[in-house]
Parts: sequence; C-alpha cells; structure tokens
Amino acid sequence: MELRFLWSPVEVVGEGPDGTTTGLRVVRNRIEPDGHGNLRAVATGEEECIECGLVLRSIGYRGRPLPDVPFDERRGLIRNDGGRVIGDDGARLPGEYAAGWVKRGPSGVIGTNKKCATDTVARLLEDAASGRLNAPADPASDSIEPWLRSRVPGLVTWAGWKAIDDHEVAAGEPQSRPRVKLVRVPEMVAVAERLATPA
Repeated sequence: MELRFLWSPVEVVGEGPDGTTTGLRVVRNRIEPDGHGNLRAVATGEEECIECGLVLRSIGYRGRPLPDVPFDERRGLIRNDGGRVIGDDGARLPGEYAAGWVKRGPSGVIGTNKKCATDTVARLLEDAASGRLNAPADPASDSIEPWLRSRVPGLVTWAGWKAIDDHEVAAGEPQSRPRVKLVRVPEMVAVAERLATPA
C-alpha cells in the first residue's frame, strides 16, 4: 500500500481493451486559506498518471444547492463566511447558517465536523445576542415542533434522541458493552417515535 497525500483524482484513464481502466490521472495540491477562516486544497497543475486496473471511490461528495440559498457551483458549497450564509454581494443573510462539508468541502473527520459545527453555532449565538436574527412569524415556543415536523420527515426531537440513547445503552448491557448502536435511520426514527411518546 502506498499513501499519497495532497493529490486529487482528475480522470480515470481507460485505454485498455474494451475501454477497461488503465490508470488514474492525479494532480498535486497545496493547502491555502480560503479567505473565510478555512483551509482548502488548490491544484498546482503538476500531474501524473498512476497505472492501475481498478479504481474505487471511497469518500467525498459534492454539496447540492437548496432553493433560495446562495450556492458556489464551482466548489459545491453553500456560500458562507465562517458559517454565516452570504449573498452574491457578500452581505450576510439573517438566520441562515451552514456547517460541515457543505460549508467547507469534503474534508476532515468527525472531530473536524464537530469543531466546524461549534464554530457555526458560536456565530449564530453572537447574532442572536446582537439582535441580528430574523424574527419568526410565530414566536411562541410551542409552535416550533409542529413547524419543523411539517418540513422535516422523520424529525427526531431531544426526547427522541434520548429514547435512542436509552435504547442503545439497554441493548448493550446484556453483552457488557457501553451500547449497541442503531445504524439504520428508519430504525432510529422508529425507536425515537415509539419511546419518546408518553404511554
């Protein structure tokens, strides 16, 4: 096994019989600031072709645009400044935030995403404290969950998350394990809805 860091695939080369794969063209990258407090990989133009007969895609995705949310098509990101969504003119859009890969691109691990989310939430709290958030149409706290449920199929509330946590811990006890994780979203939602509902 040979690990090559700071190289990105450019093209799968198929010059073998019947168009079979014969190589992978890659480009060397350098890391530089993106101007928004994040780092990004930028192609240097130096390329090479790695001879191979099989290419497996292992990780990464390109973000997809949402209706009426500014999107950088070239980079596949929601346009943002430190997590605050910004318009084409660079102005902040009140109440709109991004986190994770759609904020900075497909890089990092779970810990990176946790820090990324923490940073975005810090910006949200700053905006709330300074009165820069947009006002809800219905500010009553008991209207939030019905509003979310109308827009998010399979919504899991705090009570639902707690139900999932309790279920996983209980499933691990007979095996002397901290927990047995639920790994399928439909199972998680079913447990959240069943156990979070008072009998």
